Amino acid sequence: MGSLRRKIVNKLKNRYRLIIRKDDNLEEKVSVVLKPSNLILLISSGFLLFGTIIYLMLAYTPLNYIFPTRNASYSNREFFELIQKIDSLEQGMTQLQLQSQILNQVLSGEILPKDIPTDVISSPSISSNDENLSNYESDFISLTTFTSTRNFLSPLTGVMSDSFNVQRNHFGVDIVAKHKEVVKSIQQGTVIFSGWTPEGGHTIVVQHPDNFISVYKHNSVLLKKTGTFVQAGSPIALVGNTGELSSGPHLHFELWDKGLAVNPNQYINF
Repeated sequence: MGSLRRKIVNKLKNRYRLIIRKDDNLEEKVSVVLKPSNLILLISSGFLLFGTIIYLMLAYTPLNYIFPTRNASYSNREFFELIQKIDSLEQGMTQLQLQSQILNQVLSGEILPKDIPTDVISSPSISSNDENLSNYESDFISLTTFTSTRNFLSPLTGVMSDSFNVQRNHFGVDIVAKHKEVVKSIQQGTVIFSGWTPEGGHTIVVQHPDNFISVYKHNSVLLKKTGTFVQAGSPIALVGNTGELSSGPHLHFELWDKGLAVNPNQYINF
């Protein structure tokens, strides 16, 4: 065993010369003396240096997105922020879907039984008979107890010509005013629709906090575009006589709470 060890030690101490010559005249260009021990040390140092560089690149550069390391604080932070953004996008998509459903109900002027939350409306179905319609209307009124904390402003100064009446499918109030009188937003919010509908003419719809939506129909001019943020009392339209269901200059105003049309008189002093 001792002799084998001595042989290995002696081989590591041997000196070797690496010579590079020109092929045509064998002129010596490079001559390097090497030892096996020095060669092993040089190769080991090279691997160590290469490994250190790779680790630093993976731990402290954007490459940790592809090859994350256990101690890569950079990737951990970025992944956490990415998860937060995904959650926010999912919540935003859910809110947009809710707004789209409510907007379709508002613009169609109809309320389907399958769209009414069962935990809010007590009657199991809505038919054309007067008894069910009366029950349905009483459910609406019970949901719209006036509270001053809403701080809803009147959209227009004028004379109320028609009131909220579910039996006649009139889900708002009509306010007669001069042609091109200014219509104002009842509260701060975001315009989710601003355009033309056959029945309502120039119509604008505003999404308010707590899932309230206000609808303004039959305008002559719309002053705000979809996606615009408005403050309470901001001018949003001018009174007109547009749409199939209009018979003179007036504003048809609707107020919706979580997808249900409610009596505006329970919330606003006109």
